[in-house]
Amino acid sequence: MFISPMLLQYAENNLPFDSESTRCELKFDGIRLLVSKMDRIRLYTRHNNEVTSLFPELLDIDLSAGTVLDGEVILTVDQGKPDFEEMMIRYKSKRDKIKVTFVAFDIIKYKGIDVTGLPLHKRKDLLEDAFVESLRYVSKWKLHRIL
Repeated sequence: MFISPMLLQYAENNLPFDSESTRCELKFDGIRLLVSKMDRIRLYTRHNNEVTSLFPELLDIDLSAGTVLDGEVILTVDQGKPDFEEMMIRYKSKRDKIKVTFVAFDIIKYKGIDVTGLPLHKRKDLLEDAFVESLRYVSKWKLHRIL
């Protein structure tokens, strides 16, 4: 089941701003991806294209039914640096099977409940509980603190 992700919005006059209600996070060069578990794990781009078969390494995750994660799928190269060009080669290739990593930065549904109305810091807390990190799944919040 596809649920549209929240997208970026421009700041007033498209100028940088500083606010207590704003959180800045690292930008990863990857492909926006939703990981959804209604009946089984399915992967969707932000344009509602199901791409589950393209990333079989992302199917091994223990998510509660009714959970939807929002994030990016990345391919890392030298010293763990994300590489968008390599990610696009992997995305389009039927032969190139370099393994990818999903970096979760938000949660849209948790155990069947739409949580998009909650404040971001509460969704980040839910995200921490939604899955166990592995080689293929990491939380952007935890990764941000490591880097």
